Amino acid sequence: MNYAIYAISTGKIESLQYEDRRPMKSALNKKPIQAKMWLSRTGFVEDEQEYKDHGGPDKAVCLYSKSNYAMWQDVIHPLPDSALFRENITVYAIDETELFFGDQYRLGEAIIEVSEIREPCWKLQSKYGYPQLVKDMSKSGKTGCYFRVIKEGFVSPNSNLALVKHAPESTRLSVQALNDIYYNDRKNKVRIAYALNNPYLTEKRKSVLEKMLAQCSK
Repeated sequence: MNYAIYAISTGKIESLQYEDRRPMKSALNKKPIQAKMWLSRTGFVEDEQEYKDHGGPDKAVCLYSKSNYAMWQDVIHPLPDSALFRENITVYAIDETELFFGDQYRLGEAIIEVSEIREPCWKLQSKYGYPQLVKDMSKSGKTGCYFRVIKEGFVSPNSNLALVKHAPESTRLSVQALNDIYYNDRKNKVRIAYALNNPYLTEKRKSVLEKMLAQCSK
């Protein structure tokens, strides 16, 4: 299955200030790449990360679907054409129910694998001046996701996303399902235990889920 990409974007760390808040360092303002770029195990070579929980091998590439942009057209003005939520890949149309942990995609010469949920950041609220953004985005489950890089390679601006390997059905877990567990159903022992059986989750995510399961038993 192939998914058309609207834009592939990267950004540099800069000092930003929104409204009357103190300045912050961030690479929120990503721009579409204009030439092929190397995608390494830790991300695109010209993509910078300020915060320690952004980027790294398990969060090398961030994806968000342009089909989700309509959710925000009444509260974000003007609505950016791409990289609305600082995603690297703005794909035309893919739903979080279609994204399964362990699914592998070809992106140019590279191979990437669904690895983590996207936890919305307060900096996005500051940028767009919408205080409900993190809550609304989390509750909806339409957060996009992160990928780890299985094979490094060059990626062109006109690359597509092609599914090359599906995660095993026996432990299959979608981004939407894990988002729902994490944000809306944190006391569901059965769902948490099922999620913990997924071999593709990051160690950090497994640790969080184990703590959630322990809380359920109290």
